[in-house]
Amino acid sequence: MDNSQEKLPELIRMEDFLRPQNVQEYSKNVHFKWRRNPVDNRLENTSMLAFLLSAFWNVVFFGFNGWNVLEHLLFGHPNTQNPPIFSITVYFSIRGLMLYLKRKDIIDFVNDLDREWPQNIASQLEKNMDQTYLSFCQRYKFVQIFSMVGLPMFCSLPVGLFVLTHEGNEVPVSVNEQLLGGWLPFGIRQIPKYYFFVWTFDVICTICGVSFFLTFDNLFNVMQNHLIMHLNDLSKQIDALDPVDSVTNEKVFFANLFDLVQRQQLLNELCRRYNNIFKVAFLVSNFLGAGSLCFMLFILSEASDLLIIVQYTLPTVVLIGFTFEICLRGTQLEDASASLYSSLTRQNWCIGSQKYRKFYLLWLQYSQRTQKLGGFGLIEVNMVHFTDIMQLAYRLFTFLKSH
Repeated sequence: MDNSQEKLPELIRMEDFLRPQNVQEYSKNVHFKWRRNPVDNRLENTSMLAFLLSAFWNVVFFGFNGWNVLEHLLFGHPNTQNPPIFSITVYFSIRGLMLYLKRKDIIDFVNDLDREWPQNIASQLEKNMDQTYLSFCQRYKFVQIFSMVGLPMFCSLPVGLFVLTHEGNEVPVSVNEQLLGGWLPFGIRQIPKYYFFVWTFDVICTICGVSFFLTFDNLFNVMQNHLIMHLNDLSKQIDALDPVDSVTNEKVFFANLFDLVQRQQLLNELCRRYNNIFKVAFLVSNFLGAGSLCFMLFILSEASDLLIIVQYTLPTVVLIGFTFEICLRGTQLEDASASLYSSLTRQNWCIGSQKYRKFYLLWLQYSQRTQKLGGFGLIEVNMVHFTDIMQLAYRLFTFLKSH
């Protein structure tokens, strides 16, 4: 046996990419419990409990707060909302609603990716599956550490502020001393003796929102990573084409060519479906993300208490960081799709047969249409879009400061 031969890793499965975060498992907020059907080997979701529980808490939270907003607008009653927190809860919940409405499309898409899955170690290494999985694991651990540290810190900071600064049972609980703020019946949010009851309710709602965000984040990134892996592999196969073979071995050459074009069409269709799953979230996030970031920056610019600054810094970092990554992922997918066209332009097609040269021109024209992420033709999700969101947030922030 050759000792210099590289040791192959274990066979990687699709399920390895679909692991929930510890926060979701501990809180029983796993929205997709993946399991293979023993009959047809399809991946399926075995439980809707997390969606149902999350829906219940969201209806309660937004029902109470929506009532408060209506009372304020129609009758002039006091508005007890915390705008930056309320906007980011809407931001997270929109992602959860999208996951629920698109759950069947998500399951079908995951199974389509699973059908394209390399079934042995050699083919997985050929497609650089090991690098894709390594990248996934590194990111998974980072998100895991951030969620396990950041979520408890975010939830406990208002408690610390309440314990350290609240002046007595006769003084109402301020918005800054609450985790989420908003409105609850009988004014119990402002009554100190009910503080920890209200805080527990807020923690439950926070975990629901964070779980929605984590599920969305993982599915979005796993799907994108696999599409890029397949596009890069197809690009390598196109690079390996030798037009001379269209003359010397026409039958085999065109059979291989037919497979490549079919695969390109399949990947383009998968990219289209991938965008359709997330396009509503992209469009809504364009406005909600900028609005939430604007409110967060405004609070940070006005705050003087260290605990308040730390509390609002955490969601601000999350918003900026994950918005940046989503836009970066869109750019990466666009670049991977464009690499197919680049591979064709590098080809010495002139030495091919007349039949291939005619086919090549049609293929080149088809490959010019790169795949992009966007929202109903109104936005394109790329790094330019990230700049637009940051500029919009800054303009809203300066408007608030000036008024």
